Amino acid sequence: MLRKEHFQKLADIVGEDFFSSEDYMTQLYSHDISALPGIVNDIINPHAEAVAQPTTSEIVSNLLKYCKTNNIQVIPRGHGTSGYGGALPTKGGLVLDMTRMNGIYNIDKGSMTIEVGAGIIWGRLLEYLEDEGLSVATYPSSAPSCTVGGWVAAGGCGIGSTKYGGIREQVVEMEVVLPDGEIISSIRKIDDVFKDGSPEPVFKGDDDFYYQAEVPEQSDSEATELFVDSNGALGVITKVTLRVIHLSKIKPMTLSFPNKEQTMGAMRAILNYTRPFYMHFKTDQFYGMLKELGQAPDTAGEWLVLCALEGTDQENEADAANIAEIITMYHGTVESDEIGHHEWDERFYPMRVKRLGPSVAPSEVYVPLNRMVGFIEHCNKHFKGEKMAMEGAVNHQNEVAVLTWFLDDERRRIPFMFGWYRSLDVINIGLKHGGRAYSIGMWNVMHSRTFYGKENYTK
Repeated sequence: MLRKEHFQKLADIVGEDFFSSEDYMTQLYSHDISALPGIVNDIINPHAEAVAQPTTSEIVSNLLKYCKTNNIQVIPRGHGTSGYGGALPTKGGLVLDMTRMNGIYNIDKGSMTIEVGAGIIWGRLLEYLEDEGLSVATYPSSAPSCTVGGWVAAGGCGIGSTKYGGIREQVVEMEVVLPDGEIISSIRKIDDVFKDGSPEPVFKGDDDFYYQAEVPEQSDSEATELFVDSNGALGVITKVTLRVIHLSKIKPMTLSFPNKEQTMGAMRAILNYTRPFYMHFKTDQFYGMLKELGQAPDTAGEWLVLCALEGTDQENEADAANIAEIITMYHGTVESDEIGHHEWDERFYPMRVKRLGPSVAPSEVYVPLNRMVGFIEHCNKHFKGEKMAMEGAVNHQNEVAVLTWFLDDERRRIPFMFGWYRSLDVINIGLKHGGRAYSIGMWNVMHSRTFYGKENYTK
């Protein structure tokens, strides 16, 4: 718990204009995009005691040194667009709002990389790169509001991941401030970074302390990857160097199908032929909800696949013609170019169905594409009668990042609390079909060991 002298010292470090302990400000930083059931919120009682908005890595370093010396909890935060609870201050403490560290520091067209501040918004970065004739290979569907550092810390796949992989595959290097205030580059060897050979706890897992006495040497890429998906547990990400690609033409196609079997079969067949920039599907239930909102075009089938091709006009047209031929074997229809562009333009707005709630309980899990039919059948049976929308994006490993939305109403305190556990049920069903957790944060800590792997989890 922060004492009076802590507030003043923290304000001195970061600057009075970039520090606040006022209730109206700390309340803003005491939740993320998800709506917690009232009773759960009462139990964990997330409440920031103070908020700091650092502008340099040195300030972050000084803040962490002071907080470690005085046993103050630190919670790094981007824009709070993740719903996994990783940015919630469950034990009070200081929230580090990283959004002022949003600079574009260096672009290297020779190595095709760009170095940016962790607090930059993906949307702004995309606009800057477009003016340079470049783009990032992968970006989140929450790009208009999500920060680079936030998505790196949370991990995952997004738009472009079908061809280029998730955020893990895009990060070249990071500047990270460790809990003791040391500023390091992630390409240093792990045994240099975690150099403390004494038997002191350096990482707290989901239910125990783990001790780091000796760490085997790892490659530069493995060292960088250790900080991706770490949810800020290992340090505060201050700068990120990303791979960039040349800007290419995108041709979006919307394909419609009569049922899940034909949809998943066609997706597998397309991936056997080519690697689209982005492949994403919506179930018939999702389509029905969008129709109810007046936001779904009339299509031949109610199972929709967005297949975005990347290349020259000639390459895209050739691929589109072959895909049109492939999907005829699955009773599919290529919808009009107008519908294709409509679905592409809506890629940043997955939460549109929330208007029917007025709340949603989301869940996300990776499921192998070849197991998706069984997974969907299992979910439909388990959640029979529920207002459930499901969509999914294919990554470079032919896994589907399945996002499920359950319509609900958080104003119904008790029913909303019990219904909230559906999110965990979806993940457990996904695991039974060969899947894995999408991200950890606070709510999925029980999957930490399998998510990180035994070796990285122990570290």
